[in-house]
Amino acid sequence: MSSKQSPTTTIFYGWVIVGVCFIVIALLFAVRLSFGVFFDALIRSGEFTWSRGSTAGIFSLSMIIATLGGMPTGWCLDRYGARRVFLGGLLLLILGLVVTSRIHSLAGFYLAYGVVAGLGITALSLPVHATTISRWFSRTEGRGLAIGIAFSGTGIGVFIIIPLLERVINLWGWRAGYLFLATLLAGIAWPLTFVLLRNSPTEQQQASADDLPSSYHAPSASPPPSYEWDWHAAAHTPAFWLLLLAGGLSLFALRMVTVHQIAHFVDRGFSRQIAARVFGSSGLITGISFVFFGRLSDMIGRERAFMLGTMFQTLAFTILLIITPAMPAWVLTLYAVLWGLGEGSRSGLLTAIASDTFPGPAVGAIVGSLGATFALGAGLGSWLGGLLFDITHTYVVPFTLALAATLLATTAIWRIRRITHVHVPMKNGGR
Repeated sequence: MSSKQSPTTTIFYGWVIVGVCFIVIALLFAVRLSFGVFFDALIRSGEFTWSRGSTAGIFSLSMIIATLGGMPTGWCLDRYGARRVFLGGLLLLILGLVVTSRIHSLAGFYLAYGVVAGLGITALSLPVHATTISRWFSRTEGRGLAIGIAFSGTGIGVFIIIPLLERVINLWGWRAGYLFLATLLAGIAWPLTFVLLRNSPTEQQQASADDLPSSYHAPSASPPPSYEWDWHAAAHTPAFWLLLLAGGLSLFALRMVTVHQIAHFVDRGFSRQIAARVFGSSGLITGISFVFFGRLSDMIGRERAFMLGTMFQTLAFTILLIITPAMPAWVLTLYAVLWGLGEGSRSGLLTAIASDTFPGPAVGAIVGSLGATFALGAGLGSWLGGLLFDITHTYVVPFTLALAATLLATTAIWRIRRITHVHVPMKNGGR
């Protein structure tokens, strides 16, 4: 009998890790994606006279911080473990939100939310969660499903928390909204992480996914790789740079819409309550979509699943560009479903592709590089969306640009699939 696992153990602790990541991600994305709600409240409140470009730049700065911090965060994850990284990130995010609730100037907003909260967002980014989960689940033991379940928190958090946040803002103002989010993080995410999160199966004294019975095994067309990558070896491959390109373009498109879609719906004649409801509904679908695409990618391959998601996202963009209040109500519902399906096929599959393609002890730094391009694309997309609106007074141009970025990202993923079966450099003489 293995000393790592007692005969009474019935639950693989990796699923507890997935549960912790799910809850932290749900609360994290309630913070990140609620910026669109705060954005509309700020530009219409009359308290400030900031332009849409300047206001959207706050979110962009937080993403620039994440871009600069992506690789260092991955390095810290490899060196110090997930638990310390998570706890430090949560403390920074809570502090940033509390300070944001007290600001009275654009510069103060940039510092509190853009820098302090941005550092917390960086430490808790999706690639950090994906790397943590990948250490508990291998490529052939349902890694895609595990990541998909955890990442579904992005949509569930939006679905549950955004409507509550909208109500808090309507009753007590946007400052109370930020304190509400800080309270959720301090009361739920931080203690849960402190008590339950573990860095690896070895620390938990439990068998890894490789030692699980066959009932845990997901279908796979190829055996697990026997080589290990370091960051420098990965960076010398075209697949690495194509993956970063796909990540940046995908998040460019996603966050341009996330930050500006509520303002776009209000501009088109819908109430902010209806716009927030559509946003929340798409979040629920996103949560389901992450699980669906995670499992589907284990069965048919990550790249094929990614391309299917692009189809849904393209249809959603079409509706977004032509929507008016004169259209039937079901069109808004269809948009929420299509957008949620498309969003759930992006970051989870991209990080799973990175973990599959470049396994090894440096996976944190490698996936951290992908996280940096996520943040860069997200920051550029949100800022450029506001800037182009200020110039053109419509979101047609920025949303069309976002659609083009989605199609280019899919082309990069398709190319990765064509070139991954090439010579692989191995460490330590090819062991």
